[in-house]
Amino acid sequence: MMYLSILWHMHQPYYADVNNGEIDTPALTFRTLFNYYPMAVLTKKNPGIKLNFNLTPVLLIQIEDIASGKIKDRFMALLEEGNSAGREEVLAFIGGMPPQILGRHKIINMLKEKAEENSCSEQDLLDLKIYLHLASFHPAVSDGEIKELFKKGRNFGESDRKLLHEKEKMIFSEVIALYGELMNEGKIEISTSPMMHPILPLLYSTDTARKTKTSLSIPEGVFSYPQDARMQLLEGLKTYERIFKKQAAGIWPSEGSLSDEILELFSEQGVLWTATDESLLEETLAHPLFQKEHCSIWDFRNGPSVFFRDRHISDMIGFSYQKTDEKNAAGDIAERLSALRSNMDGRLLTVILDGENPWDFYPDYGEKFLTAFYKFLENNDAVRTVTFSEALKTDIRRLRFDHISPGSWMGTNFDNWIGREPANKAWSILKQARAAAEERENCLPEEKKNILAEAVMLAESSDWFWWYSLPADKKTKMRFDAYFRNSIRRIYETAGAEIPQYLNLPVEGYAYEEIIPYIKPVIDGKITHFYEWHDAIELDPSGLWATFMPAGMPVRKMFYGYDEENLYIRMDFKSKEAVEIQIYFHEPVEKKFIIHTGRRDAGPVIYSCGGITEMLIPKTEILAGDEENTFFNITVRETNGQEFVMPAGDFFKVRFTPKDENWTV
Repeated sequence: MMYLSILWHMHQPYYADVNNGEIDTPALTFRTLFNYYPMAVLTKKNPGIKLNFNLTPVLLIQIEDIASGKIKDRFMALLEEGNSAGREEVLAFIGGMPPQILGRHKIINMLKEKAEENSCSEQDLLDLKIYLHLASFHPAVSDGEIKELFKKGRNFGESDRKLLHEKEKMIFSEVIALYGELMNEGKIEISTSPMMHPILPLLYSTDTARKTKTSLSIPEGVFSYPQDARMQLLEGLKTYERIFKKQAAGIWPSEGSLSDEILELFSEQGVLWTATDESLLEETLAHPLFQKEHCSIWDFRNGPSVFFRDRHISDMIGFSYQKTDEKNAAGDIAERLSALRSNMDGRLLTVILDGENPWDFYPDYGEKFLTAFYKFLENNDAVRTVTFSEALKTDIRRLRFDHISPGSWMGTNFDNWIGREPANKAWSILKQARAAAEERENCLPEEKKNILAEAVMLAESSDWFWWYSLPADKKTKMRFDAYFRNSIRRIYETAGAEIPQYLNLPVEGYAYEEIIPYIKPVIDGKITHFYEWHDAIELDPSGLWATFMPAGMPVRKMFYGYDEENLYIRMDFKSKEAVEIQIYFHEPVEKKFIIHTGRRDAGPVIYSCGGITEMLIPKTEILAGDEENTFFNITVRETNGQEFVMPAGDFFKVRFTPKDENWTV
């Protein structure tokens, strides 16, 4: 018998403004309608399988507070009677929704253009508000009334607005209870996380990052508050117990981040199990996992037990199937599991991934994939799905270990939260605020102490440090910078300390800068001379992921630029194995070019594969008329079928301008 445990992880940071209690992003409403509620509904429809869900406390309390009215979600409020949100606010909400979802709704894009041109009528604006909410309903929960509104498409009225608003309020009031019902029926296990989703090993001591395989500069002694790690854990456990009326058996540590100290902390609080990525076990054992050691249960000292995520299968679901027919994808994963089971008697395969973002990219938003996948698991006697707590009571092979190499589910480091200058600066700012709180907390009344503790926990959220560590859209980075600085201000205000002036400025500089990558390389598969790609835009693929980067990324570096006639792309691969490269242009001409590094293809793309892969694409193939801008992404497909899309969920942009207009700041 082969065992299988699947955990869908669901999280949103704390978006509510600490001063007015309002949420100004569509993220929470959209994800609740499009992911959290549908994932529970799809589980309820397939009672023959067992699943695990991780619902972070910070997500749950926001859903609760929106349902009760304690928090006002301004995106949901677009459907309230008499809502006066103008076109600028609506356009801001569009900018906060997944572009891959909006791109499938022509009506939204048409109305968006009218709003941007300030040529939309009041009816157009109402239609846009309503259609944005319609697009937020996942097909799995789109009933007959929702489908009729989709068919109607335009000229919505008050009854339509009211209908949608009532449905959304109903979902927010029911979604947590539905998960609780599924757990009480024994169909799922729900785990929790530290309260505000911090990276616990870094709260314990940022020096932990200095012990990892990092190439970044980690400042020594920048932050060390073990008591905060304990507080975040205890508050997460208390929130879980309050909501679900029972103790949590398992903890999914934020971003799968573990260290010896954190495992000991879990043991102190009686946590039975936790989980992380297989790469930490591989580093701990100091050898490749040829014997599938990660398919065992590992007991750490006196507890807890640790489950190690299988990266390949998890990433296949999370990334590789995004453009595949969903039933074919389910069939493929079924074949892979069937092929594994002959050598997996008494072993456990652990699959852990984001339960939100992958489905945005699936052709049918994951509904057909999950339905077919769940049916396969229900009807397969050789693969038994179990919750993690059930797994602890089975005959699965168990091993013991006394030490774990620190890291996260993104690898054996904490590079996505510390090490780059803006993130290091944010940790230093947090340390100063934390010291101010510690100095004054004993003088505060009990109620103020609790508010101060909440402010400290919020400022320690991993999400702020994530956006200081990764390249991203400037507006996104500025938004999360504001969230972080507001949380720091809250600490000083509550403690009654003077607010530092530097909190009035962004942590990371966002001064306007434009680099026009005008180049003219020789397409010969080698670096012909030093300056050939010197002025091109250079990208490290590891920095292109809004979630964790999939294992086995084959591209080491990527470059692009242009001249008067052509777009040039260079890709440096980690090995010489043949791959298929798909270059997809989105605007203004929709076109896909496919080349194979292992052979010579005829077509408009001129390319050469040697030590590097160089490509030339004529401008006439990708621009129309007087257009200057083009948008594209690249998919690398390996011979085993695994695909890597760059950038995930976004496009590269090139603006063609005459050579004499090129300039750099």
